Amino acid sequence: MVIIRPEKVFKRYDIRGKYPEELNEEFAKRIGKALGSLSLKNFTDEIVVCKDNKESSRKLKKKLIEGLLSTGIRVVDIGTGPTDYAAYSGMKRGCVSVETTSSHMPLNFNGFKFMYPEGNAFVNSDLEKIKQLFRSNDFIRGNGSVEKKEDMIEEYRRRLVKFSEDFFERQNKVVVDRLGGTAQLDKDILNNPDTNLIDITKDETPSIDPPNPKPEKLDRLAKKVEEEDADLGVAFDLDSDRIRVFYDGRFLSGDELFCILAQLTDGPIAASIDTTWALEQFGEVKNTRIGDPFLMEEAMNCGAKLAGEPNGHYAFTEFVPYPSGTLVSLILHGLDIEKRLRKVPDIYIERKNFEVENKGEIIDKIGGTLPESRIISDLDGLKFRHGNSTVLVRTSGNSEKIRIVVEGKGKKDVQHIARRAEEAIKSLSVKKSTPKNQLVGEVDKKRPGSTSFRKIKKLVIREDLLANYTIKNYLKFPFGLTKNEGITMDGETEQSAGREIKNPSLQTEGE
Repeated sequence: MVIIRPEKVFKRYDIRGKYPEELNEEFAKRIGKALGSLSLKNFTDEIVVCKDNKESSRKLKKKLIEGLLSTGIRVVDIGTGPTDYAAYSGMKRGCVSVETTSSHMPLNFNGFKFMYPEGNAFVNSDLEKIKQLFRSNDFIRGNGSVEKKEDMIEEYRRRLVKFSEDFFERQNKVVVDRLGGTAQLDKDILNNPDTNLIDITKDETPSIDPPNPKPEKLDRLAKKVEEEDADLGVAFDLDSDRIRVFYDGRFLSGDELFCILAQLTDGPIAASIDTTWALEQFGEVKNTRIGDPFLMEEAMNCGAKLAGEPNGHYAFTEFVPYPSGTLVSLILHGLDIEKRLRKVPDIYIERKNFEVENKGEIIDKIGGTLPESRIISDLDGLKFRHGNSTVLVRTSGNSEKIRIVVEGKGKKDVQHIARRAEEAIKSLSVKKSTPKNQLVGEVDKKRPGSTSFRKIKKLVIREDLLANYTIKNYLKFPFGLTKNEGITMDGETEQSAGREIKNPSLQTEGE
C-alpha cells in the first residue's frame, strides 16, 4: 500500500510526484474530492477536466473524475490536449479547469494543474486550500454528472489560428517535433496543403524522457531544418506550455524569443524577475516572482497582453492567460523573425544551479551584506547590481537548489562574476552531517586563503583555529560578502553556459 504524503507532492505552483510511489489513483480521487469541495464553496458546480497523452494520466484522470462526482460536481470531460486547451475551455465555460500532466518532468512523474474560470493558474493560497481539504477529509458530498465534450478541441484549434493570423507577415517553412506530446501544431490545423509545415513527430505518445525540449535532445529537429532548408524548427514539452525554437543554425534563447514576441504587443509586459533587461526596450516591464501563477496574476492586474518567462513559457492573455506553445508556434509560422531579431540588443547571460541544504539561510546571509542602493528587487530572492552587470540569486521553488543568473554586456565580466558567485554559494552551503571539527585539506595559518576551494571536495574551518587567522580571503564574493565563521563547501554544480543572446541557446529549466 502506498502511503500518501501531501508534503511530497504539493509544490510551489502545482501538484507533481513520482507515479505510483508518491501519487497514485487513490491520491487522484482524493484530490478530486478536495477540488470539487473547493469549487462548490468558492466558484461553480462545474469543472473542466483534461489530460496529457500518457497512460498513467488516463488512469489518474479517471479517478480524479470519480472524486469530483462524489462531491456533486458536473464534470465536463474535454478529452486529451494541452494545458492551455483546458484553461481555454474552462474560461469559455466560466468554471475551474484541471489538467492531469507531468509537463516537462520525467515520464515516471505525474501531477495536476488547476486553473481559475478566468484561465490563469491557481495561486499558492488556493493550492494551500486544496491541500488542507485533502488532509482534513472535510469533503462535500453529492451526486455529480459527466458531460463528454471532446469536440471542444476543434473550437480551440480554430481560435488559435484566427488569433495568430493578426500577426501574419510572411509564410515560413517550419519543421515541428511535438516529442509525442499534445501540442496542436500540425497540417490539419492550418487547413492548407501548402502550409510548408513538416511534422517529424515519431509517435503520438512521449518519445523522449523527460519530454523537455532541451537543445541536446533536439538534434533530429536541427538536422531536419537544415536538410529541408526550412526557416525554423519548433519543439514542445508534453503539455505544450513551453516551446523551443531553432532558427538560423542555432537554438534561440528564451530571452531572445521573449524580446521577439514583445514587439507584437503594446502596453505593459509581465515578465518573471529572471528575464533579460533587454525586454525593457520593447515596453514597460512588470516583473514578478518566478512561476506561472504569479506571472499571470500580475498580467491580469496590470492589463498586460503578453506575459512570459525565459524558460519557454509565453502567454498572449487575450487568447487565454496561460502559456501556449502551440499559439506561439503558429505566430512564428507567419512572422518575419529576422526583422524582429535584429532589434534585440546584444547581451550576455550565464545561469548556474547549485545543490544545497540551507538555501534560505544562504539568501539571508547574502542579503545582509548588500547596501539597499545595490538591490534592484527582492521579489524572488535578490536581484542586485554589480558594476555594469546584474546578479539574481534565488532559491528553487521545488528542490534544494540555489539558482543564479548573471547578465551583462561583457562576456568576460559576466563569467568572472558568475565564478565568484559560485564560490560564494558553495562556501555558504553547509552539509549538516559534517562534524564541526572535521578538517579536509591543509590550511596554512600564516597564509590565509592558501587552500583553494577548487582543489578540494570539502573544506571545514575548525572553530579553534579562528583565533589565529581570518578566512575573509576565502570569501571574496562579487557582492562584497565577507563572513569570519566556520564553513563547509560541498556539492556539485550544474552550469548553463552563458552565451551572447544573439548567438546561442540559453533557456532556463523552470521550476
